[in-house]
Amino acid sequence: MNKRIIYTILFLWIFNSISVFAQKYPEVILPQNKKIIENQKDTLWVLKNRQLKKAIIAAKKLKVEEQITFELRKKISLINDKDLVKDSLIIDLKKDRDFYKNNWETCSKDIDRLIKINKRQKLFTRLSFGGIVLAFIAGILIK
Repeated sequence: MNKRIIYTILFLWIFNSISVFAQKYPEVILPQNKKIIENQKDTLWVLKNRQLKKAIIAAKKLKVEEQITFELRKKISLINDKDLVKDSLIIDLKKDRDFYKNNWETCSKDIDRLIKINKRQKLFTRLSFGGIVLAFIAGILIK
């Protein structure tokens, strides 16, 4: 138990000593004032007001540009998804087109074949009518 109290006191003493020696930022140094700053872990920048304002404006612009970039990347992703959907639709429509094109060609061939058959039947029908007329005339002449 005694060791716990010693460790707790030691921990609190180290924690307080770190916070006492820590530098507070941003620290304003007015013109014609001097300040000695120890740099241990951080990078320190000395800026004039004009430079500070430019840096703040640049940071705000960067944030806006990052938001715009994020939105544009979302739009690109959405457009790519739409393209995938449209590509699959194009593939389906090409299959349908090929199906109907093949059916059209098959029907066209069938129609050509039926036209030839119909012409042949017309010829046989005309020959039959001609034969009936000749048979009728021959029947009359033979009697």
